[in-house]
Amino acid sequence: MTAQELIDNVESAIGVLRADYRGHATESDLYEAALLAIGVAAVRAAGGTTTFTDDLHTATTQLRFRTGPGNLWSRDFTFVVADFPTTTRTLELHLGVMVVGASGVAHECDVAIITNDEATRSRVHRAHPRASGLVAAIEAKNYAASPGLGVGRAFLGLGSELQQNKCNLAFPATSSTNIGRLIARKGCECFDELTPRSPAADRLSAHLEQRVRNWVRSQRQ
Repeated sequence: MTAQELIDNVESAIGVLRADYRGHATESDLYEAALLAIGVAAVRAAGGTTTFTDDLHTATTQLRFRTGPGNLWSRDFTFVVADFPTTTRTLELHLGVMVVGASGVAHECDVAIITNDEATRSRVHRAHPRASGLVAAIEAKNYAASPGLGVGRAFLGLGSELQQNKCNLAFPATSSTNIGRLIARKGCECFDELTPRSPAADRLSAHLEQRVRNWVRSQRQ
């Protein structure tokens, strides 16, 4: 998809992108924003009410996302807060934040669905959130051809750090047989041929929705 097509899809799904973001965002950045929009749809399907904010206090309708890896506690970037009717706990959805894995090393999550408790800890202590507070993560590869085995191995390594069942790989190309075999039955998920409104986008949304529903059930008193 072209940058303009991605912009149109993101804005129709979640709101207006700020001009300064649109002017600097690459197609890969916009693809990540499109994946965030899928995450937002999944949260809403799971019963969540979403608010876009830059500071956790004030809602915004002008969206500006990161265009590179960054710290969750840094200001002036839009993220999403999700409230649910059956629990007082909330979730947050972020683009391009670092998350600490099992080894103690921080890794970029292109899209992260994370508990507000862990995000609050991150902001208070100016420390990267831990994988224990991660509900789901998406690794985005906006490639015209299937990612190679090196990408697949790196993704599985990310899964071993953040927990395999939380990690999802998404790309618009058709998966090669090799990377499909490599990732199959490892606990993480691979969504190829994923563009906005595609069948793969629906499958990813359904998968994330179930992850969120399971988290909500675990929070009930």
